[in-house]
Amino acid sequence: MKNLYKLDRLSVLGTVLISILMTVIQMIISDPNVADMPQMGKWLKLLLYVVGAVVAFAIAYWLFTLLLRNNDNYKAKLVINMAIGLTIETALIIIVFLIAGKTNIWANGIAGVIGFGTLAGLNWKYLEVSQSDKIKISVLTAIWFILTLF
Repeated sequence: MKNLYKLDRLSVLGTVLISILMTVIQMIISDPNVADMPQMGKWLKLLLYVVGAVVAFAIAYWLFTLLLRNNDNYKAKLVINMAIGLTIETALIIIVFLIAGKTNIWANGIAGVIGFGTLAGLNWKYLEVSQSDKIKISVLTAIWFILTLF
Protein backbone atom coordinates (compact mmCIF):
# COMPACT_ATOMS: atom_id res chain seq x y z
CA MET A 1 0.00 0.00 0.00
CA LYS A 2 2.82 2.40 0.76
CA ASN A 3 3.95 2.26 -2.89
CA LEU A 4 0.40 3.04 -3.99
CA TYR A 5 0.44 6.28 -2.02
CA LYS A 6 3.61 7.47 -3.79
CA LEU A 7 1.89 7.75 -7.17
CA ASP A 8 2.08 10.90 -9.23
CA ARG A 9 -0.99 13.05 -9.92
CA LEU A 10 -1.79 11.40 -13.24
CA SER A 11 -1.86 7.94 -11.66
CA VAL A 12 -4.06 9.21 -8.83
CA LEU A 13 -6.41 10.64 -11.47
CA GLY A 14 -6.41 7.22 -13.14
CA THR A 15 -7.51 5.51 -9.93
CA VAL A 16 -10.32 8.06 -9.56
CA LEU A 17 -11.41 7.47 -13.15
CA ILE A 18 -11.43 3.70 -12.61
CA SER A 19 -13.63 4.19 -9.56
CA ILE A 20 -15.99 6.48 -11.47
CA LEU A 21 -16.09 4.02 -14.40
CA MET A 22 -17.02 1.18 -12.05
CA THR A 23 -19.78 3.32 -10.52
CA VAL A 24 -21.17 4.15 -13.97
CA ILE A 25 -21.07 0.47 -15.00
CA GLN A 26 -22.93 -0.45 -11.82
CA MET A 27 -25.59 2.17 -12.51
CA ILE A 28 -26.06 1.04 -16.12
CA ILE A 29 -26.24 -2.65 -15.24
CA SER A 30 -28.74 -2.15 -12.45
CA ASP A 31 -31.08 0.04 -14.57
CA PRO A 32 -33.55 -2.23 -16.41
CA ASN A 33 -34.91 0.60 -18.58
CA VAL A 34 -31.67 1.23 -20.47
CA ALA A 35 -32.16 -1.68 -22.88
CA ASP A 36 -35.55 -0.39 -24.07
CA MET A 37 -34.43 3.19 -24.65
CA PRO A 38 -33.67 4.73 -28.03
CA GLN A 39 -30.02 5.43 -28.82
CA MET A 40 -30.15 9.11 -27.83
CA GLY A 41 -31.78 8.22 -24.52
CA LYS A 42 -28.99 5.75 -23.80
CA TRP A 43 -26.34 8.41 -24.43
CA LEU A 44 -28.15 10.95 -22.28
CA LYS A 45 -28.56 8.39 -19.50
CA LEU A 46 -24.84 7.59 -19.73
CA LEU A 47 -24.00 11.29 -19.54
CA LEU A 48 -26.26 11.65 -16.51
CA TYR A 49 -24.62 8.69 -14.78
CA VAL A 50 -21.11 10.01 -15.47
CA VAL A 51 -21.97 13.48 -14.19
CA GLY A 52 -23.67 11.98 -11.13
CA ALA A 53 -20.70 9.76 -10.30
CA VAL A 54 -18.22 12.62 -10.70
CA VAL A 55 -20.33 14.99 -8.60
CA ALA A 56 -20.83 12.38 -5.87
CA PHE A 57 -17.09 11.65 -5.71
CA ALA A 58 -16.28 15.37 -5.68
CA ILE A 59 -18.79 16.15 -2.92
CA ALA A 60 -17.51 13.29 -0.78
CA TYR A 61 -13.90 14.39 -1.28
CA TRP A 62 -14.85 17.99 -0.47
CA LEU A 63 -16.56 16.89 2.74
CA PHE A 64 -13.53 14.85 3.78
CA THR A 65 -11.17 17.75 3.09
CA LEU A 66 -13.52 20.11 4.93
CA LEU A 67 -13.17 17.94 8.02
CA LEU A 68 -9.40 17.64 7.63
CA ARG A 69 -8.56 21.23 6.71
CA ASN A 70 -5.87 21.61 9.39
CA ASN A 71 -3.66 18.97 7.76
CA ASP A 72 -1.91 18.97 4.39
CA ASN A 73 -0.24 15.58 3.94
CA TYR A 74 -3.29 13.45 3.26
CA LYS A 75 -4.91 14.42 -0.05
CA ALA A 76 -3.40 11.77 -2.35
CA LYS A 77 -3.91 9.07 0.27
CA LEU A 78 -7.52 10.12 0.78
CA VAL A 79 -8.31 10.05 -2.94
CA ILE A 80 -6.72 6.62 -3.37
CA ASN A 81 -8.55 5.26 -0.30
CA MET A 82 -11.86 6.60 -1.61
CA ALA A 83 -11.23 5.09 -5.03
CA ILE A 84 -10.34 1.68 -3.58
CA GLY A 85 -13.32 1.57 -1.21
CA LEU A 86 -15.86 2.68 -3.82
CA THR A 87 -14.43 0.34 -6.46
CA ILE A 88 -14.73 -2.62 -4.11
CA GLU A 89 -18.31 -1.69 -3.25
CA THR A 90 -19.42 -1.25 -6.85
CA ALA A 91 -17.62 -4.40 -7.99
CA LEU A 92 -19.47 -6.43 -5.35
CA ILE A 93 -22.82 -4.91 -6.34
CA ILE A 94 -22.09 -5.68 -10.02
CA ILE A 95 -21.24 -9.29 -9.17
CA VAL A 96 -24.41 -9.70 -7.10
CA PHE A 97 -26.53 -8.20 -9.87
CA LEU A 98 -24.99 -10.40 -12.55
CA ILE A 99 -25.53 -13.53 -10.45
CA ALA A 100 -28.98 -12.80 -9.05
CA GLY A 101 -30.37 -10.49 -11.72
CA LYS A 102 -31.42 -7.90 -9.16
CA THR A 103 -30.21 -6.23 -6.00
CA ASN A 104 -31.97 -5.43 -2.78
CA ILE A 105 -31.15 -3.58 0.40
CA TRP A 106 -29.42 -6.63 1.89
CA ALA A 107 -27.05 -7.06 -1.04
CA ASN A 108 -26.34 -3.33 -1.14
CA GLY A 109 -25.86 -3.33 2.63
CA ILE A 110 -23.36 -6.18 2.62
CA ALA A 111 -21.44 -4.73 -0.33
CA GLY A 112 -21.53 -1.31 1.36
CA VAL A 113 -20.25 -2.68 4.65
CA ILE A 114 -17.33 -4.30 2.85
CA GLY A 115 -16.59 -1.31 0.57
CA PHE A 116 -17.09 1.49 3.07
CA GLY A 117 -15.46 -0.63 5.78
CA THR A 118 -12.41 -0.88 3.55
CA LEU A 119 -12.51 2.88 3.04
CA ALA A 120 -12.76 3.54 6.77
CA GLY A 121 -10.05 1.00 7.58
CA LEU A 122 -7.63 2.41 5.02
CA ASN A 123 -8.29 5.93 6.22
CA TRP A 124 -7.80 4.88 9.83
CA LYS A 125 -4.57 3.02 9.16
CA TYR A 126 -2.78 5.09 6.53
CA LEU A 127 -3.89 8.70 6.95
CA GLU A 128 -1.42 10.65 9.04
CA VAL A 129 -3.90 12.82 10.91
CA SER A 130 -4.86 13.18 14.54
CA GLN A 131 -7.09 10.71 16.35
CA SER A 132 -10.01 13.15 16.48
CA ASP A 133 -9.78 13.71 12.71
CA LYS A 134 -9.79 9.94 12.14
CA ILE A 135 -12.96 9.70 14.22
CA LYS A 136 -14.55 12.53 12.21
CA ILE A 137 -13.87 10.90 8.86
CA SER A 138 -14.99 7.50 10.16
CA VAL A 139 -18.31 9.01 11.23
CA LEU A 140 -18.64 10.72 7.84
CA THR A 141 -17.93 7.39 6.12
CA ALA A 142 -20.64 5.71 8.21
CA ILE A 143 -23.13 8.47 7.33
CA TRP A 144 -22.22 8.15 3.65
CA PHE A 145 -22.79 4.38 3.85
CA ILE A 146 -26.23 4.86 5.42
CA LEU A 147 -27.17 7.40 2.73
CA THR A 148 -26.19 4.98 -0.05
CA LEU A 149 -28.65 2.41 1.23
CA PHE A 150 -31.59 4.62 0.30
